[in-house]
Amino acid sequence: MELIRFPDPHPDNLSAALRRIDSDDLVIDVGGWWKTLNRANHVVDLLPYETRAGGGRLGPGSERYSPATWHQFDICDTPWPFPDNMFDFAFCGQTLEDVRDPIAVSRELSRISRKGYVEVPSVWIECTFDVDVGPLTSRYPGYEKHRWLVFHEDGELLFVPKQVWLCLVEFVPTAMSAKWRTDQRIWTTPVHWEKEIRARELAFSGQEQIIPMLQGYFERFDYSSYRPDL
Repeated sequence: MELIRFPDPHPDNLSAALRRIDSDDLVIDVGGWWKTLNRANHVVDLLPYETRAGGGRLGPGSERYSPATWHQFDICDTPWPFPDNMFDFAFCGQTLEDVRDPIAVSRELSRISRKGYVEVPSVWIECTFDVDVGPLTSRYPGYEKHRWLVFHEDGELLFVPKQVWLCLVEFVPTAMSAKWRTDQRIWTTPVHWEKEIRARELAFSGQEQIIPMLQGYFERFDYSSYRPDL
């Protein structure tokens, strides 16, 4: 049987982000090449305008950005070419887990915008097997191209490098995955921020620190807000 996969933000999370944007707000979508936010007035990505939206578009309405407001550069190279607080709202969905320096990107998001929305894959889904696409996805957890596990604790994003040995540990047993993965909400971590999005990388010594950390995360995981597939 084909497993359910959710490549898009949960509609409630996207709606909550859009509700925080006023009609005259200046909005930037950071890393929006694959699934571009229609409401964005500006977009930043490494890839060109002409090849945008290969994965679809996010939100209602038509595109507000244009070739003139599509900024093509590496978002890990800072500072970005925008003044402080130029934007009223910054949208950054499913991007920070991909880039080499998410701390610098988070710092620039905070600098150029007064508020915003960040979405990353949940640690739960990054430790679950067979969520990606391709012939080998059943043999590794999470997504092959993601560099980071991203925790959201005490208002801060905590980035933990994904290690090759993760495929040797089954943090989410197959039966648990089948039971809960059908609820799209468990796939992502939504973060609505004001004034600043705090972020740091975890300094760690090795497996002896990360494995207990992840075991503790799953022991404390609260399933009460999710709907199981019975």
